[in-house]
Amino acid sequence: MSGTILLFGFDSLLNILALSAAVSPFDAEVVPVARGDYNKPMGVLAGLDTEATPSLPYAGGTLGGRMVVLCGLDDRLEPVLAALNQAGADCMKAVLTPHNRTWSALKLYGELQRERAAMERGGRR
Repeated sequence: MSGTILLFGFDSLLNILALSAAVSPFDAEVVPVARGDYNKPMGVLAGLDTEATPSLPYAGGTLGGRMVVLCGLDDRLEPVLAALNQAGADCMKAVLTPHNRTWSALKLYGELQRERAAMERGGRR
């Protein structure tokens, strides 16, 4: 049973290779996502869905930081997260779910930022 780890905002080949090596024992494939694909749904980027209506290529700037999305790794989540953290993936992290698989990277990153801000305020929205 394999899984996919989508990387957003990781521009250094050394970082990408370090993350790939860290998760290889867990049968996980690291997939760096090109900035032009940030408008595509997460499920499409993970190779699980086909894009019904092609999205326009993203021509904007960065997300505001780096992000990792774990796909199909639910049974190995804790050790994979530990390996990613140890390899230097200090960034926003999410798990692909039925709820967010239609979201773009921009929407998912924005939601992660809102959740982080709410947690820092003590859960108040």
